[in-house]
Amino acid sequence: MRQYNDYELIYLAKTVNCEAAINCLVKKYKNMVYKFVHLYFVKESDYDDYYQEALIMLFKAIDTFDERYNKTFTRYYELLLRRRVLYLKNREPKYELHDDFDMYKDDYCLDDNFEIEGLSELEEKVFNRYFVKNQSIAFIAECENKSSKQIYNAIYRIKNKYKDNVL
Repeated sequence: MRQYNDYELIYLAKTVNCEAAINCLVKKYKNMVYKFVHLYFVKESDYDDYYQEALIMLFKAIDTFDERYNKTFTRYYELLLRRRVLYLKNREPKYELHDDFDMYKDDYCLDDNFEIEGLSELEEKVFNRYFVKNQSIAFIAECENKSSKQIYNAIYRIKNKYKDNVL
């Protein structure tokens, strides 16, 4: 069986659209793809996705390769592949989502029966509206005919009194 070099295979793939030439190139550069996948620590669940992206880049490299620039096809494809893998790695989220995570899983919850000693009348109203009923500061200020700064100050005093009661 005759051995073809990359230039002949690319010529056949471009002009005649020879499927055998494309398969030969895919087979030849398969190991390079796996090298880059392992080099950039891709998760095992994403191996197939990266392999498909590498094949797409191979077809793009075949279409855009130009011999006049005195570069080998291997180096050209390696450059395209490296750029694509880095691009895909940078687009991955930097965090992991866990389905079994419950953000509001607390044994302690504020209710109407919770009391802090030494609260003034305004602080009591702000405590019930802000901490128990979870109303906004602007809404509380409007209902109580106070400025939002007075509400913020009341919340600050409530927090300090709570710390004093707990400690």
